[in-house]
Amino acid sequence: MFRLRHNSNVNDDSGGDKKMRTRGKYIIKATDYTSLMVKTNKDIENINHTSFLFASAVYRELEKIGIRPSYRNIMQTLCDNKSLTQLELVKITGLKPPTISLTLRSMERDGIVSRVKNDADRRETHVAITDNGRKMYQKMIAAVEKTQKEMLNGISAKELEQMSSVLQKISDNLNSEAKR
Repeated sequence: MFRLRHNSNVNDDSGGDKKMRTRGKYIIKATDYTSLMVKTNKDIENINHTSFLFASAVYRELEKIGIRPSYRNIMQTLCDNKSLTQLELVKITGLKPPTISLTLRSMERDGIVSRVKNDADRRETHVAITDNGRKMYQKMIAAVEKTQKEMLNGISAKELEQMSSVLQKISDNLNSEAKR
């Protein structure tokens, strides 16, 4: 049975030490998560599962070429811009400041980005992608495209158009619901 528990009450009734997944301000017991999926519409379950499989396949491809999946959003944002401050990266990517800071530290160590303190305001750090980072970004794009090609193998243009239309309607519905 599926049960939501408020964060203030996360103790397991059975006294067991079960893993919990946070969903907003509620906790879902990991063992109950599958039950939730079984009770949902099979098409929605397929969308969720396909998204998970695609992300997993992309992550495997990125790891093969030495790119951490956590670098993806930051690399793309930096390739689209000449140089950004860490605060601008936070706003654009939606990542939290500590996440940006730790990821940039690793990316700088890997030679993907360079960080330079602003001479006028030492609190501000500008981040730019390096030439090596741009080369790695191109490899990342190729890995994502390869995975997309594998995923869409055997699907006609008409089927893709229908899928796109339906997914856009679902997205619009969820976006309008989120704005309420």
